[in-house]
Amino acid sequence: MVSESLSITPLFSGSSGNSILVQTRGRKLLVDAGQNCKKIVEALSTLSVMPDELSAILITHDHIDHISGLDVFTRKFGIPIFATSSTWRGIHAAERKPHDEALDHTISTGETFTIEDIEITAFDTPHDADGSCGYRFSSEGKSVAIATDIGWMTPIVFESLRGCETVLLEANYDKDMLWNGEYPYYLKKRIDGENGHLCNDDCAKTMVALCKAGTKHFILGHLSKENNLPQVAERTVLRAMEEEDLFRDRDFTLQVANRYIPTLPLF
Repeated sequence: MVSESLSITPLFSGSSGNSILVQTRGRKLLVDAGQNCKKIVEALSTLSVMPDELSAILITHDHIDHISGLDVFTRKFGIPIFATSSTWRGIHAAERKPHDEALDHTISTGETFTIEDIEITAFDTPHDADGSCGYRFSSEGKSVAIATDIGWMTPIVFESLRGCETVLLEANYDKDMLWNGEYPYYLKKRIDGENGHLCNDDCAKTMVALCKAGTKHFILGHLSKENNLPQVAERTVLRAMEEEDLFRDRDFTLQVANRYIPTLPLF
């Protein structure tokens, strides 16, 4: 969702499941498979994409809302999978039946690899899943990035996002909604901790800095159903932007990834 040469389209986003389509002129990748196989296929079909058109599936980490459909999907369609070694341990532990090991590719964060015409860099993300990572994609002079499940905005994550034309960034929770909500204390601490999720305020601060560094298109992703609302997350970002004399549709575009259906571009 950025240009003709490189685009990202969230298929689903949130604790109920996450999956994102990355496309260039000739190649298509899937990031995460956090809904069941049938729903992923249906979501792809709304974008006129068939599963056998996918060159690869990249996994950010092994939590169920990112891999729940991977087991069936990969056995049914035989798409190569890329993940860190720690994430692979979680994937194999969760699968009901083994798939063809020739499809397994182990990657390392901080290193760049290529899938056909797309250059990809995986970067460490602070989350309570070993091997958790985000991804930056580059093709034909354009770059986009995906970063969710982030306890805090580390220098590594920020530098991995800097300079991208489009960024999908987590806006998981509103602090007041979380701490005044019904979650048990231990879960509130986990979400608000350094290995939990990114709140609206920290997301907004990051987007201000990225916008000043040249990012033009933003997608808010992985919103909590219980501790956030799309309008609350959006309002927080817009307020922070306006305080820095940055205005929607003049300096940047902004949209919130839909929880259940593909999010089509605004531009």
